[in-house]
Amino acid sequence: MRVRKKKDSVTADFEQFLKNNNCQYDIEHEDNATIYNFEFQAARFVAAIRKQDDCVEVTYPNMSSFPVSQLDLVRAKCNERNNSNILFKYSYSIDHESNKVDVHMSFFNNKVDSDNLVHELKAAFHFQREWNRDFDEAVSIAKDNDTLDLESELYKHQREMFLLRRLEMKHQLDSSAASIATGTGTLPLWQLLETVAPLPQAQLLFMTVNTVDAQQRLEDEQAIRAYDLRRALVEGDGKQAILKRDYAVLDLHYKQGRDEQPRLLTIALTAEGEDDHSLYTRVTVTQVPRNASRMNSLSNENRQPRSVSMLIALDRTSDKQRQQEFDYMWSDAQLKAHNGEKDSLTEDQLLLGQVRVADVAYNLYWGQRMFDAERFYEAILYLENVYNSYREDFFEMKNEPRRVFMEAVYKLGFCYNELGLYKQAFYYLDLIASDGNIRHTMELVNTMANSKDLRLFNYTEGVMEEVKRNFREDDELPENIKDLINFLRRRRGYAYIDFNQLDQAEKIFTQMLDEEENADYAINELAYIKKLRKMRGESIETNEDPLTDKGNTTGSRDLPF
Repeated sequence: MRVRKKKDSVTADFEQFLKNNNCQYDIEHEDNATIYNFEFQAARFVAAIRKQDDCVEVTYPNMSSFPVSQLDLVRAKCNERNNSNILFKYSYSIDHESNKVDVHMSFFNNKVDSDNLVHELKAAFHFQREWNRDFDEAVSIAKDNDTLDLESELYKHQREMFLLRRLEMKHQLDSSAASIATGTGTLPLWQLLETVAPLPQAQLLFMTVNTVDAQQRLEDEQAIRAYDLRRALVEGDGKQAILKRDYAVLDLHYKQGRDEQPRLLTIALTAEGEDDHSLYTRVTVTQVPRNASRMNSLSNENRQPRSVSMLIALDRTSDKQRQQEFDYMWSDAQLKAHNGEKDSLTEDQLLLGQVRVADVAYNLYWGQRMFDAERFYEAILYLENVYNSYREDFFEMKNEPRRVFMEAVYKLGFCYNELGLYKQAFYYLDLIASDGNIRHTMELVNTMANSKDLRLFNYTEGVMEEVKRNFREDDELPENIKDLINFLRRRRGYAYIDFNQLDQAEKIFTQMLDEEENADYAINELAYIKKLRKMRGESIETNEDPLTDKGNTTGSRDLPF
């Protein structure tokens, strides 16, 4: 958690930034904010510092204008950009006098850092050019299809919104120099076993491959480990690759350690569709629980069924093409960064330009693309290479290398959490728990709550106490801090239910009933608590029903914990 600055300090820092960068500006004072109209590199920007806030909101107004007849497409492109861009947010307004639609772009800065602000202001020019180029292409697509419904035609052209995130992989890059399987190479079973379903000291006995029209039995351990998950449902290569079958089921029989009794691991592969760039397969791994015994009681982990599901894909681009494209973009990024042309780089190239080792740059770039496409298992394979490459130099890292490392660690924890592998997720997220980044804090809490980790209570209490130390009781909390506190309260309530502390959970959720941001979640949890009490035969007649009687509830305070 960072120490909060007062508004006076933020405004002073921002005005100093404007003076240092020779920006012409004027100031408007409103009831709840101080507004700065300023010029940066001949473009007009607006910055707002709101009352009791410690962040700056910068807007690039009217960055582009279009005829009102293209309103549907402007709305569609704003939605698309807001779903894929975490730095800039896009909005629009209608100028009725000129019959135009004006597009605006904005971003937040939690503190006034001169280097970051300059970088983000320059990046705004890049995204403006990218927006205009992308928009012109979308208009051309709509005209080619002779339609007035530009929004519908755009989404139809991109194979519906469901595939939108995957179509963002259009510019994915690959490298045959990587130490792991590429999107066009093999994805052997042994990697899956090591990453998401570790079987220490396991002896693989045999595996059956079952499809709708055939059954295959593999008894050679090396052949089992080399079995290619990417091509189980696919035939052909490149543009000729097709999904030949809808599903396959792998039954892996093995012995583990000193166990005499064979065990079973089932891997279900189901076709998840395709686009111009990739063919998708969902992999679901289920470890069948062991029989009960004195050494293996009902509460033992070995008695609990465990299942992990993930998305993988076979990409249609050839390794040679992907290698050439990656080499070009990486070299171009380094050259432009060296020549001071960072404002002409994409976000991916900016990141690539900070990395000096080709394999590390490749793994980071590909790992991020897999992460964005929700191919979390494949993202892990790439990002762990980044982590292993950087960690020995951690204490010597400065600025950008450290940022690259921390982002890789966060995404690794996120991926493992998404796959339900909470011990691995905690290993990574705990490394960055104290770096002050709210995203990192929230993902660690998610991991602890989802895995029923007792450390959650002490950890969330510590975060809440730190907020109390930084804010007075009568302070108005910034929105990001409010969101964090509400998140922590919900997660604590959820965890109390898991640990059978129903009175504590009920108290938390009852307080949330009058809070707009928490009410829906609280109603569901209170209904669940009521159901649990009924199942246990507890009397609830003397208790107020929190779903119908709010008479004794207390609303949220500024510091609601």
